[in-house]
Amino acid sequence: MSAAPGSLIAGYRVVAQLGSGAMGDVYIVENPHLLRREAMKVISVGGSSNRDFQQRFTNEARTAAALDHPSIITVYAYGVEGDSPWFTMSYLDGPDLSSVRLSAAEVVTAVGQVADALDYAHARQVVHRDIKPANIVITRDESGALRRAVVLDFGIARLSDSPQLTAANSVVGTMAYTAPEIISGRHADARSDQYSLACTTYTLLAGTPPFQGDTSASIMMAHLQQPVPSLAHVRPDLAPLAPVLERAMAKDPAARYPDCRSFAAELHRALGQTSSGTATAVAPVPPMGVAGFGSQPSAPGYTAPGHTSQPSVPGHPAPFQPGPPPGYPGAPQGWAPMAAMPGQPGGPPAPKKSRKGLWIGLAAAAVVLIAVAATSPLWWPKSDPPPVVPTAADQAKLASYMGSVCAVEDDELYCWGNNSDGQLGDGGTNSRTTPGKVPNLTGVTAVSLGGYTSSSSPAAVTACAVAEGDAYCWGAGLFGALGNADNTDQQTPVKVNGLGEVTAISTDKYTTCAISDGDVYCWGWNSRGEGGGSEEREELKSPAKVDGISEATSLQVRTGNTCAVTSENLAYCWGDNYNGQLGNGSNDKGTSRPLQVRELENVSSISVGTGTADKVAFTQVCAVADNEVYCWGADFSNDDTTPTPQKTPRQVTGIPGTAHTVSTDVDTKCATADDDVYCWGNDRLAQAGASGSSDVLRTPTKINGLGKVTAVMTGTSTSCAVSDGDVYCWGFNKDGRVGDGSATEKVTQPVKAVIPG
Repeated sequence: MSAAPGSLIAGYRVVAQLGSGAMGDVYIVENPHLLRREAMKVISVGGSSNRDFQQRFTNEARTAAALDHPSIITVYAYGVEGDSPWFTMSYLDGPDLSSVRLSAAEVVTAVGQVADALDYAHARQVVHRDIKPANIVITRDESGALRRAVVLDFGIARLSDSPQLTAANSVVGTMAYTAPEIISGRHADARSDQYSLACTTYTLLAGTPPFQGDTSASIMMAHLQQPVPSLAHVRPDLAPLAPVLERAMAKDPAARYPDCRSFAAELHRALGQTSSGTATAVAPVPPMGVAGFGSQPSAPGYTAPGHTSQPSVPGHPAPFQPGPPPGYPGAPQGWAPMAAMPGQPGGPPAPKKSRKGLWIGLAAAAVVLIAVAATSPLWWPKSDPPPVVPTAADQAKLASYMGSVCAVEDDELYCWGNNSDGQLGDGGTNSRTTPGKVPNLTGVTAVSLGGYTSSSSPAAVTACAVAEGDAYCWGAGLFGALGNADNTDQQTPVKVNGLGEVTAISTDKYTTCAISDGDVYCWGWNSRGEGGGSEEREELKSPAKVDGISEATSLQVRTGNTCAVTSENLAYCWGDNYNGQLGNGSNDKGTSRPLQVRELENVSSISVGTGTADKVAFTQVCAVADNEVYCWGADFSNDDTTPTPQKTPRQVTGIPGTAHTVSTDVDTKCATADDDVYCWGNDRLAQAGASGSSDVLRTPTKINGLGKVTAVMTGTSTSCAVSDGDVYCWGFNKDGRVGDGSATEKVTQPVKAVIPG
C-alpha cells in the first residue's frame, strides 16, 4: 500500500508520491535532519524480505552511493523498513528524456554528459544495465539552456537478475534498449551500456526506438538479427550521425567504440557537419509501434516505456501522429520514409533464423517478463506534477521584521525595505522598495529577521541565513546576536563559527539559534532563557548547545521564547511563560530547558509571535499537528486589548482542507491549507487580507489573488507568500516592504515582489 502524504517512512516525512510500478514506489520526502526534499524509492517486489536479497540490496546501494559524478544521481541513505528496502537520493526538478522535446544539439550535449558518467562508473567496475530515456533526467538553467543530464537507477539496475525480482516477474531492463549479448544470455559490460545509450540517442533523434515489434520476442529477435536502421532514412538533416550510431549499435561488442566518451565525441563531431542540428526540435518519445516517421508496424495496445496504460493523461503531450518528422511538413524534397525492415513488405527478405537464435528469443520471452509496458513511471510523472506540500523548510525561506523583508528564490537571497542597520546585506544602509540580491551568498536555504524595539528608539534589525550549510548573520549586532562576540554591526554577511552542518536558523531580540547537526545552538543575549543554558541566563558570546533537545528539524526565536520541532514530530518550547506560551498547562515562571508540548503529536510546523497591547508585551505560539492548526499563549478572543493566558494548545476551526504550515506575529495568524492561504486575527493594516476593513478577523479568511501557495509568513503587520514560485506580499508597506516599488502605506491585496531575474 502506498504511503500517504504526511506519513513517515524510516523517519522521512512523505510530501507526495511521484510514481508507482512493479518494483515499488517513489516519493518526494523531507529529510528530517537537513530539511531538504529528496526522492525516496521503496522496493516492494515479492521476496524482498529474503535476507540474501536484502544483503545484495545493501551491497548495491553502497556501490551506488560511492559514485560521485555530476551526471549520476546522488544516493544519500539506504536501509530496510519492515521488509521493504529503501534508499533516498537527490530530487531533481526536471523531466526525464521520455517526455520532452530536445533539439539535436541538446541531445548530443545530454548524451555527452551521460557518456562521461558511464565511463566514470565503468572505471569502477559498475555497469548500469538499464540506460533508456526514462532513466535520464535533465535540468535547465534560468535562461532555459540545458544544464545537466543525470542518470538514474545505478545499483537498482544491477539487481535486475536477482532471483527475487524474476520471481516477481519484474525485470528492470527495457527490451527496446537492451544489447543483443544480454539477450543471448551473456553478462552485461561497459559495451552493453554503450549500445543502450546509442539506442537511446536514436530514439531521441528519430522519435521511435531503432527496433520495434508486436511482442517482446520480436523486439529481441530484431536486436539479435536485424541490421541497425539508418538515422538518415528518418532524419536526412542528421545523416552524418547515422554511421556513428550504427557502429555504437554493432551486434559484435568488439566492433563498437572503445568507450562511451569516444562514441559521444564522434557524435558531436558528426553534428558539426549538419546544417540544421541546432534548429530542429524533436517531439516527445512516442509509444513504440506508432509510426512517427515512415511506416513501421504498429503494436496495438502498446504503451511507451515508463507510461501507464491509460489512453491519455491530462497535461501529457499528444501522442505522435504518422507523418514526416517535425520541420518537414509535407515531406519536402530530400525526405524519404524509413526503409522497410527485413521481412516486411517492400523490404529485403528476412534473414534466415537459426534454431539457436529462435530458441534464445522464445526462451527469453517465456522466462522473463520484460517490463517494457507494465511499469508505471517511477521518477517524474508524465502527467501533471504531484501537488507540492508546503513544509517548515519552505516557510523558512520568507522573513519579515520591522520594515525589512527577505526571501529565498532559486537558492539566492533577496532583501528589501528598511536598511537602517545594514540588514539588507548589500554593504550600505540605504533602504529599497524592491528586492536586491544579497551578494556573496549561494546555496541559501533559510533566512530570518529579528531585532529589538523600544518606544524611545528606532528598531534595530538583525538578519541571519543558512547558505551552503553554514550560518551567516549581519545587521544590528548588539549583545552578540551576530555570533561575532564583539557586539558590532555588520553590513554584509559574516559566517558564524563553531557550528557543523546548519539546517535552520532564527534570530530576534538579540538572541540567535540554529540547528547544527540536529542539535540546537544559541548565542547572544539570552535574557529570558530563550537561548537555553543555565538558569542564570548569561549572555552567550559564541554558539552554545541547548541541552534537552536533539534531532531538531525547525525552530523559531521570538522575544524571549524559542520553539522547535524534532524528527519525531514533537514540539518543544522554552523561555518565558507569562502568557502560558510554553503550552504546558501553566503560566508559571519560564525555563531555559526545552519542555515538550505534550498535547501535540505529528507536528509539522511551529511559529512564535509577539506584539504589544496597551504597551504590554504578549507572546503567542501556533503549530500544525495532525494537519490541524493549534494556538496557545496570549488569547484575545474575549477582549481585543487585554489577553488572557491560553495555557495549552487549542484547535483553530474554520480552515478548509489540510493544513501544512502556520505563521504568527502581532496577533495575526496565517496558515497554508492545500494550495491556499488563510489568515485571521489582527487586520488593522490589512495583513490578514480583509482589506483592513476590520481590526480583527474572528475566523480564517482565504487570501484571494494567489495561485498554488508553498509558503506563507506574517511578521510585524506585513504578510508574504510564495505563489507559483513568485513572492507576493500585502499589509503594512512602510519602507516599501511589499517589494513592488510602491509607496502606499497599506496594501490590501497581494502584490508581486519585483525580484530580479
